[in-house]
Amino acid sequence: MPAPKELERVGGLFNLASDRSRPFLDRCSETKYLAVRDYSRATRLTVELAKQTLKEANSGLTSHDDCKRYLATLRSAVASGQFDTSIIHTLEKLRSKYLEKVLRPAVRAYLQNDDLKPTEIETLYNDALRIEGLLEVVQFLKKIEPVL
Repeated sequence: MPAPKELERVGGLFNLASDRSRPFLDRCSETKYLAVRDYSRATRLTVELAKQTLKEANSGLTSHDDCKRYLATLRSAVASGQFDTSIIHTLEKLRSKYLEKVLRPAVRAYLQNDDLKPTEIETLYNDALRIEGLLEVVQFLKKIEPVL
């Protein structure tokens, strides 16, 4: 079980990162709400969110070969504007590999070394939040598409 000091460091880090990623996550929520009223506009906004994610989320995503491969697939899907089950699968795989190969080891190193600054981990965590937020939007669009 982590020591209270470690929990405090992680809690502070995640709070800071969550606050900084709040505007992006709010846009994801707004896009899901919009999808019920105007599906085509929500789809266009999802493309914008995906482009923003690909543009801003790059520090840890480009540090691992599997992540690079999923990013390339995601970029081509976004360029085509097609949000089908393959993009959901790609986002799920990207999230899984990113958490396993990039974020988890970085957080472990951060907890073991008091000299490390939280800014790099914060950036990595923000990337994870962007991937998750985008995945939720695309999954929601796929769920309601047959209904609309």
